[in-house]
Amino acid sequence: MITPVRRNWDAKGLFNSLTPEMFAAEPPVVRARWDKLWPDLYTEYDARYLQAELSNRHLIATSEAEAFLNAWTVDEERHTNGFIRIIELVAGGSEGDLWERLDARPHDFSHITEFLKDEFALMVVIAFDEMCTCRAYAADKDFYAGFQNQSFVCWLRELIADEAVHSMNAVNVIRARYRGRVREAGAILDRLISGVVNDPTYRGTFLLDYFGQVYTKEMLARCRATILRNIAKPLTAAEQDELNRPPN
Repeated sequence: MITPVRRNWDAKGLFNSLTPEMFAAEPPVVRARWDKLWPDLYTEYDARYLQAELSNRHLIATSEAEAFLNAWTVDEERHTNGFIRIIELVAGGSEGDLWERLDARPHDFSHITEFLKDEFALMVVIAFDEMCTCRAYAADKDFYAGFQNQSFVCWLRELIADEAVHSMNAVNVIRARYRGRVREAGAILDRLISGVVNDPTYRGTFLLDYFGQVYTKEMLARCRATILRNIAKPLTAAEQDELNRPPN
């Protein structure tokens, strides 16, 4: 089995030395910060609902995908906790209220059913989705630098690295178990991108949270090309050895 790459860092711990008083601002500024951070928080939080949906559908078929999703779930929980702490610090939020707001949101997977039919399609979509999110977070550098505290810059750097690793790990599931289906990926992504362009409404699915000016047609096309290029890479000798190695 090709094991997923895992990263370990303390999201909330980055901000231990900070207090909300350090980032006080006029109400319009605080509201603008909230408007920026709240969607980032709830989309990361929604990973748990996607995980539950996959479990209900009995969609995961390989040990590689199971290992990937186990690692991914831990990371998404870390991101959720980190965003909650940031909103407490800079956007007037409180942890209890934020959890209540998160828990009250609806979730509807009916519009993405075609991408939840088997593990291969799911991995293609996740690989693409995480690549898009990686690039979207990279576009937030000025926002976090504006707080003039290195903790926020470190947070963003770790967040971007996690998203890149998630995309790579999903790609590696495909490379390990679905090499005979790689040619199908382009059509899957074309349908996904067309659906996003024609109906950009987000319904609490974690996937397809493509709102904001950064998600241009050009950006989606670049991410599509990157994923298709990555999944087409042949296994290295080391990866082939790992794949052939019997489980412990």
